[in-house]
Amino acid sequence: MDYKIQTVHNAADDLPLCKEIVELTRPVRKTYPEYGKWLEEKFFPGLKDGSRIIIAAKDETGRLAGTILLKKTAEEKKICCLFVRQDCRGRGIAGKLMQESLEVLQTDKPLLSIAEKNYPQMQKLLSLHHFKFSYRKNGAYTTNGTEYYFNNEATEILKKEVLSPLLARARQRHESLR
Repeated sequence: MDYKIQTVHNAADDLPLCKEIVELTRPVRKTYPEYGKWLEEKFFPGLKDGSRIIIAAKDETGRLAGTILLKKTAEEKKICCLFVRQDCRGRGIAGKLMQESLEVLQTDKPLLSIAEKNYPQMQKLLSLHHFKFSYRKNGAYTTNGTEYYFNNEATEILKKEVLSPLLARARQRHESLR
């Protein structure tokens, strides 16, 4: 089956597409309880000002097979959600959506976070696109959940600019006490 990839920069008035996204991604709420609220209050309104972008994969019947939801601002280029319909998985849709998102965001290092429990099914895709693990955070979205963060250059900068000098000073102090 062939899938049509469509990038939508302003779908604020496309209620059928927005409703399809809400339905398709409903399972995301199990991992991210505030997901529905985020869609309604952040993502869909962001379509109007251009800070949010939808990339949709539609099957031959025009039904939504998968989507990737993006944030693109001067400060942040981020993959917010990637979801493929259960019966369409394993057909390369996620890879096509990911490739298109890199082009739309104009970066090969977009920010991304993923629940620890979803990482095994995303590991190959993230590896193929050279996503670099930055850190993990317990309780980021749920009390018992762990979130993995990728391509967070701020973390790398902090490690280099803040932690490295602090560690060097601590080593110097330790050696001077000898």
